[in-house]
Amino acid sequence: MEFDVSYYKFHGVDRAALIDALGLRDTGTPDPGGEAPYAIADLPNGWFVIRVDNDSGLLADYDRKTLVREGRLVTCDVGSVDPVSQAQGYEAGEECWSVVHDGRGGEMLALEIRGEAPPAVPMLHKEAFAATRALMAKGETRAPGPMLDVPLAVVKSVTGFRHDEPQLVSPEPVFTWLAPKDPK
Repeated sequence: MEFDVSYYKFHGVDRAALIDALGLRDTGTPDPGGEAPYAIADLPNGWFVIRVDNDSGLLADYDRKTLVREGRLVTCDVGSVDPVSQAQGYEAGEECWSVVHDGRGGEMLALEIRGEAPPAVPMLHKEAFAATRALMAKGETRAPGPMLDVPLAVVKSVTGFRHDEPQLVSPEPVFTWLAPKDPK
């Protein structure tokens, strides 16, 4: 499955060292329209986010465990064509949990939870299940449904950031373009 957009949220990770190891540099040029294939933003709570739009392989080629040998990484991947979303949490190079909704084939209630998921997961799952059943009772069976939002809401519960909602924090995160490092 290829995702249209992915968000990598890091905490306790050396930002400069990571983007350098990825062969990138922060240009400092704002990307308010989300046009950059790779962009970065600092969150006021100590996390930073790398946004990857239609990854050409730069981050997809990495095993996510290797991106965070120290600190924490929470990823969020969303497909716009297929109703698929996933969130994963890593600490010190190990995957700790994942929450995946794969709605392909009309699976509106599908939600796979592995590992020690964050505390918000049971309630988010319960609410989405009830909302999805209500839609199905009305005959509304076209995906995506409320389950698609569960991984996104889980990410917000951990990092305070959800890409498809207004950022109600100050200062508001500003994404800036990431570009390949200049050859030496």
